Amino acid sequence: MNENSKVNSTDVVLTKNDSPTKAINKGIELLGGISRFIEKEDKIFIKINLRALNGFPVNANIDSLRALIILCKEAGAKEIYVGCFPEYGVKTSILSNALGLKSYLEKLGAELIYLDDQVTSPFTNVDVNGKNIEYPTKVFESDKLIILNQVSVDPLFKLTLSLLNSYSLVTSKSQKIDKIIRSGKDYLLLDQYRQDLISNILDVFSIKKPCLVINDMFYFLEGAGPIIYKDSNLIRTGLVVSGFDAVAVDLITINLLKIDLLESDILLEARNRKLGITNVSKINLKGESLDANKLIVNFSVTKLNEITINNTYLQTGRICSGCFKEAYNLLNFMKTHMTKDLKYIKNQSVLIGENPLEPDTVENIIVFGDCAVKTTNNHDFRHIQVLKKDNIIETVGDKVKKEKSSQKKPIVKEKVNKSVIELPGCPPDMHTSLNSILMYYGKTQAPNLSFYNALLSQFIIKKSEKHITKKGVTGDV
Repeated sequence: MNENSKVNSTDVVLTKNDSPTKAINKGIELLGGISRFIEKEDKIFIKINLRALNGFPVNANIDSLRALIILCKEAGAKEIYVGCFPEYGVKTSILSNALGLKSYLEKLGAELIYLDDQVTSPFTNVDVNGKNIEYPTKVFESDKLIILNQVSVDPLFKLTLSLLNSYSLVTSKSQKIDKIIRSGKDYLLLDQYRQDLISNILDVFSIKKPCLVINDMFYFLEGAGPIIYKDSNLIRTGLVVSGFDAVAVDLITINLLKIDLLESDILLEARNRKLGITNVSKINLKGESLDANKLIVNFSVTKLNEITINNTYLQTGRICSGCFKEAYNLLNFMKTHMTKDLKYIKNQSVLIGENPLEPDTVENIIVFGDCAVKTTNNHDFRHIQVLKKDNIIETVGDKVKKEKSSQKKPIVKEKVNKSVIELPGCPPDMHTSLNSILMYYGKTQAPNLSFYNALLSQFIIKKSEKHITKKGVTGDV
């Protein structure tokens, strides 16, 4: 394991201020100063949140990032890199251009690294527990890793903890969870996807532990998140949690939101692996009082049918965390960005998970995920009953014949229902899903979706035939 800090401390600091800069500076000061983390001539990599064009709290708070960079410069850092793999394949260059991030960081003496451009930013192959993980060489070879994590609500883990932040240090290929059915195991009952995801997150975290972790809660997104949706709400807490030990910092963070350790399966697994401190009594908490600053917030929904969408009816069966997360984002996208479309679209049904119930209607049915596609193959909605058309009347004689036989019982014919949109995948890809839905409804019926889908298409990384530079590393981590 590549350790990047000589400090071994139980210190965690909780600061509260009317300025993000002051909150960050005070936290570092109470931890003993930036020189306790950074030495002269160090190469520093600051891992941030960089998801979408919404600004904070979707992305890192620029005020907090600036304060941290200035401190690193004052400590004599030789080079300061900043980076992240954006979610859903969004291009770093597009986000940087829209936010003015690259030029802003250059003025501060830091460099934005496009981790998703693997021609200019190669990766290192690292073996962790038998898994080959593509890890950015720039991060791997840096002297110190710092995580500046923007905390918001999260549909799977309640909060976007620093452990989750570290996961977007690796390529989408390394983040992908393959569906592996274990003999004698019920994949959905055990939620094997979630277990495998937690295992992968902690494997990535263990490659290079940060020397400093900052959970920035100064601005906090509650309700629907961590992307800004219609049901999102921004609150200002003024709080920042900082420390040496990422697990300890995350533990204090969940405690602030009145979440017990036993409710956090990712921290429980971190405890099993002995990756950090998971006992509050062993943490030396400095700064503000934990009990006096506990917050009551609205977390993300735990059931998809709690996301109410105009003219949309939801049926769910058993579902894994992977499909839950992607369905959560798709439904929130619809509710947020398809408001006008849903006035035109009547009686839309969405079926998710294993063996969902039959929809109320046989039109505009979205079947989401492999489990739903497979287990609804024989459902009634797959076929519709239609009246067989009479022969076309071309002559007066034909008309007479039709009138004589008009009293006959109509002939009913069964046809395959073509008003069904299948979104395969485990879980389905968000952008592929949006494309399929748009192809079904068309631009006229879904103008909002057409606009946003075209916009998103400009941000997504296209597959490249260019050679990707790799650097191999031997040995287990």
